[in-house]
Amino acid sequence: MGWVTEVEGEIPKEMVGTLLRNGPAMYERDGFVKSYLDGDGMVTSIAIKDGKAYFRNKFVRTEHFDKEEELGKYTEPSIFTASDPRKPAFFYRLFNDILGGDLSRKQNGAYNVLNWGDSLVAVDYKKPYALNPDTLETIGHGACDLSSVMHTSHYRTVTEPDGSRRCVAFLNEVDWRANAGVGTTKAVFYEFDEQGKEVSRRAYDYPASYVHDLVVTENYYILFDCPIKIDFPAVFTKYIFERSCLSELICEDTERRPLFRIFPRRGDSREVQTAPADYWCYAYHHVNGFEDKDGNVVFDTCTWDKFTLYFTDICNPNGKDNYPRMKLSRFLIDMKKLEAKHTELSDVPCELPITSWDYTGAPYEHMYLSTSVGRTAEGVNGPMQALTKASLKSDGDKLYYEEQWVPGDRKFAMEPFFVPRPGGTAEDDGWVVALVHDAAYDKSTFGGRGTEMVIIDAQKFSEGPVARLRLPTYVPFGVHGSWSPKYVAGPPKEDELARLAEMRARNDGKAISLGASAAEPVIHNTPTPQAIGLTVAGIALGITAFSTILQ
Repeated sequence: MGWVTEVEGEIPKEMVGTLLRNGPAMYERDGFVKSYLDGDGMVTSIAIKDGKAYFRNKFVRTEHFDKEEELGKYTEPSIFTASDPRKPAFFYRLFNDILGGDLSRKQNGAYNVLNWGDSLVAVDYKKPYALNPDTLETIGHGACDLSSVMHTSHYRTVTEPDGSRRCVAFLNEVDWRANAGVGTTKAVFYEFDEQGKEVSRRAYDYPASYVHDLVVTENYYILFDCPIKIDFPAVFTKYIFERSCLSELICEDTERRPLFRIFPRRGDSREVQTAPADYWCYAYHHVNGFEDKDGNVVFDTCTWDKFTLYFTDICNPNGKDNYPRMKLSRFLIDMKKLEAKHTELSDVPCELPITSWDYTGAPYEHMYLSTSVGRTAEGVNGPMQALTKASLKSDGDKLYYEEQWVPGDRKFAMEPFFVPRPGGTAEDDGWVVALVHDAAYDKSTFGGRGTEMVIIDAQKFSEGPVARLRLPTYVPFGVHGSWSPKYVAGPPKEDELARLAEMRARNDGKAISLGASAAEPVIHNTPTPQAIGLTVAGIALGITAFSTILQ
């Protein structure tokens, strides 16, 4: 941790808040290598105030992290890694997992981080971990309402009719063996008020599905049910022999269309409505949605033409079989006919979309996305490197503005976030912030440490960053994160200073340096390859509950 001292340009003086990022950051113990999404989570924070930035990062110390650190090896099975640390793996996978139905998996606390109602939590796919908002230290489950219930890493913040704000989270639990093998899903939606207290919990049952993200409008929760099924033959031909991981037991189902599952957000009804889409696709991360003047629902999302749970098209492109092929899509859901009509807004591959959170569930114009760069004459799209601002009228079906900013030939922008300008009235009056990975950092003239934060004026998007902040250490390519309008995890406070002083007194020769002043001692641990993890781009994925995938 420490002050960010290398800055090109100027951090806006009126910007106050914290960029929070989470992602896998430790992949190897005792020679055993995990898939990138199964690495142990590390939360990164850049707190901005008075034109200055303070950096911190810290591992999420889950119970499994502490256990495996003490033993010096992996002991827990995980979702995305084919190899199994349990030995003999065949025995455990056949008798414990399949026949015994115990598919419990390691919690790595790696898929998102959220500060809401003075509660800071690291999220994976079960119950989140509360973190100390001053130091990022792990507190654990149950320390606040947000860390007391199970929910995924995707959520929405919405404005209520009385002007108050809500954070909406959800959990989708699937029992694939229920109803004579057809399967049943229990969806639970939670709402938390501005103090972080749970104020609403609504549960619904509907047929088995795979969903990843949600859209919230004034009157509805809406999930996009991807056309997938369980590959039962692969369970016995691949999974038990460590030739596939748990998540790879999901495959595409070409015999049905994608479905919009629509849940009432108000009143006593628990009826779940279903609207089939006229376009066969998958969708993981959604832009936004709202109800139009006719009572129909506009649903914007990033669509895929094939099912790639590992996001191999963008994480491991080879320019032949795998390369980005997503599209920016709008669906109009007719709430009387219960039909969803598709319109393609852009064929520039895009993912990780964001809008101004002040416009969640309301008519909006502007969105910000991670996008592919370039296209060959054969139609092969280039890698996901850029950030794009795309704009359309709320009642339109064509973009009137699409401007891409490319950070560099060998640079890769991560998930963007929108920060409203204090006192601003226009929807796009503010900044877009993101971390950027520099794959050629050893040749960089700007610090040479691999990761920078960029701040872009959203109304002057094509001009590029008004400020570039080279971070004090490399940050592994992350998964998801958020922008908090509150200044958290800033310079050490008195209690932390006392603990740091004690650490200095017994440092045993370990490297110690000072922060911006002698009153702020900062201990810098040089990252090892194990702590940094494998340098792989984990474009990301907040995780639906696979723990019940075969139960």
